Amino acid sequence: MSWKPTILVLVLATFGVIGAVLVWQRDLEGVGKTAGPTVVLSREQLPIDQVTTITLRRGDEPTLVFQRSDRGWQQIEPFAHPLEMFSIRQLLVQAAHIEVTEQLDLRELQGARSTEALALDPPRAELTFQWPEGAVTLQFGRRAVAGRWYVRIRGYEHVYVASGELHDRAVEMDPKEWRDRTIFAGADVDADQIIVQRGADRTVLKRERKQWWMTEPVRTRLSDPARDELFSALGRARSGGFILDQPDDLAKFGLAQPIASIEVITTRVESQDDELVRVESTQRLLVGARLAIGSDDRFGMIEGRPVIVRLPKAVLRAFFGSPESLIALTASGVVPADVKRLVIRTEQGELRLVRDLDRWRAPEFSMEVPAGMVNELLEQLTSLQAAQITIREYPHELEVATITMRGFDDVPIDTVRIAREEGTGRWWLENGDNVLRVFAESLQLRLTPGDFGLQPPPPDTR
Repeated sequence: MSWKPTILVLVLATFGVIGAVLVWQRDLEGVGKTAGPTVVLSREQLPIDQVTTITLRRGDEPTLVFQRSDRGWQQIEPFAHPLEMFSIRQLLVQAAHIEVTEQLDLRELQGARSTEALALDPPRAELTFQWPEGAVTLQFGRRAVAGRWYVRIRGYEHVYVASGELHDRAVEMDPKEWRDRTIFAGADVDADQIIVQRGADRTVLKRERKQWWMTEPVRTRLSDPARDELFSALGRARSGGFILDQPDDLAKFGLAQPIASIEVITTRVESQDDELVRVESTQRLLVGARLAIGSDDRFGMIEGRPVIVRLPKAVLRAFFGSPESLIALTASGVVPADVKRLVIRTEQGELRLVRDLDRWRAPEFSMEVPAGMVNELLEQLTSLQAAQITIREYPHELEVATITMRGFDDVPIDTVRIAREEGTGRWWLENGDNVLRVFAESLQLRLTPGDFGLQPPPPDTR
C-alpha cells in the first residue's frame, strides 16, 4: 500500500483549513470597511501654512495651547514659553501626511471594534488646528497591529487605521521636548547691558554708543575677544532639559535665594500705533543648587517662566568667570596713529616727543628721535598684552613714570601710569581705572632722554 496519496490528501486538507480560517478572519475584520483616501486630511482640510493655533488635550493632563506670532511659535497655556520651530513644523507636516490603510464606518463599529474599545471614546489625545477661516480636530485612539493606530476627525462618520509618526507625538511624546531650550532668546551684540551677580560680587557690562565698557566693579575697557566670546556664549546657551513645571516650592531647588544670576537687557525700536517707540526687555537667569552630590550641573529658572531647568557646567563656566577675564589686557586703548605728542614724566623731568609726518622730534633737545624707538613705545602701550590683570588701587608710592598721549588737536587722549613692583621688578601699567596690567620685569620701556639717545646740549660757556 502506498502512503504517498494519503500524505498528499492530508497536506491539501491542512492548507484548505488554514485558508478558510484566514478568509473567515478577513471577513470578520472587514465588517464596515470601505475604501478610503490615501491621507486623512487634504490641503483644504488642513492648510498648514495658515495655522495660527494648536491645542493638545490628553486625558487629565493640562491642556496645552500653542500660538504663532511675529516672534514665532509660543506656548501660551498653561503658561508662556517659547517653542522650537522645527518641532512645531514637524507636528503640522505629519498631520498633513497621515497615511490611511483602512477606513471603518463609525455606525457599524461595535463590540471589540467599538469606539470605546479603540480608545476613541474618550480619545487618548485630541489635537486641534485652527486658522482664520476654520479648524479641524484629530482624535487619537490606541495602537493597532504593525505600528498602525486608530484616528478619527471629530464630526466625521469614519474611523481610520493609519500609519505615520503623528501618533507618537500626539499621544506619547513629552511636549516639553517641543520647547525651545535657548536661555537668552535673541540676546546678542544688540543687547545694551549685561549684569552678572554671584553672591555679593557684581559685574556690569554696558554698551555706550558702539563701544562696550565694564562699569562694575571698575570702569574699564573690555577685551574684544573675551567680549565676543561672552556674546557667543549668550547666543548658543541651552538648558540641559526641563525638570519640573510650575514648582510649588523654589527653595527645594535653591532658587528662593539664587546663588547667582545673569541679566541681559535689550532696548529695541518697535512700531506701536504708527509710532516708533523704544521698548526695553529683560531676560534673567537664576542659578540654584547642585542637581546632586558630585554633580557640577545646577537647577535653574528663567525669570517669567515657571519651569525648573538643568544648567550644564559648560554654560555656567561661560557666564560666571572672573571680572578680570573680561578686561582688556593692553595698557591703553588708544590707536597709535591718533597720537601727535607724547609727554613722559619721570624723576628726571619731562620729555616731550612730537610727531612730524613719519618722523619724531624732541623739541627741548632740538633733535630728531629714531621713529622706531617711539613707535615701539606706542606699541608697548597699545598692543602688548599683559601677563596678568589685577583689580586694585594704583600704588602711587611705586610710580616711576607717567606717559600722556595727546591728539592732533593737542587734547589729551589717555595717560598711562607706570609703577614697578618691589622685589620682583615687574611693571604695573594703569590708565586711571584701578586695573593693574602686570608685565614681566624683562620688559624694556624707554622713559628717559637717554633711552632715546638724547643728550642735553652742552652748557653755554660764553
